[in-house]
Amino acid sequence: MNIITQTPRLLIRQFIAEDEELSTVMDADDRLTQYVKKRTPQESKQVFKDTLKEYQNGTGLGRWGIFNIADNDFIGVCALKPSDYDKSRIELGYRIHLKYWGQGIATELAEALVNYGLSKVGLKEVCAVTHPQNAASQRVLIKAGFVREGIVFWYGEDVPFFRISR
Repeated sequence: MNIITQTPRLLIRQFIAEDEELSTVMDADDRLTQYVKKRTPQESKQVFKDTLKEYQNGTGLGRWGIFNIADNDFIGVCALKPSDYDKSRIELGYRIHLKYWGQGIATELAEALVNYGLSKVGLKEVCAVTHPQNAASQRVLIKAGFVREGIVFWYGEDVPFFRISR
């Protein structure tokens, strides 16, 4: 298991094959996918397989699992990787199980991933977008130090664009 980074509460690590169900169950929960593209079970499994393969590219970027340090409970999924809509930009993304909402986990996670990306990977900037109605995620990004810089057309719609740089 390759640990990406951690905080006092969170362990962010590469997925292992045995984690497939953890990731795919999140894709099946409508409450957790209300602001992101819906995936079929087959698409979810393919994304997971692609994720494991991408670890071999050695960039230090990817899609990872978030676990509670205290009890190893699965908290969610996060990513720091080239955007599907602008490969020149590295995009931050995350989804967190409902039972962890409202505890500052998303902000803690965003700060840890930004620090990892800028300090350890050597990125010059990290960007993020949210669904226009996802006010909670927009607040998380602002609290984590991102600046809102207008609107971009990604994921088939106009979405708020956020950026943080060194």
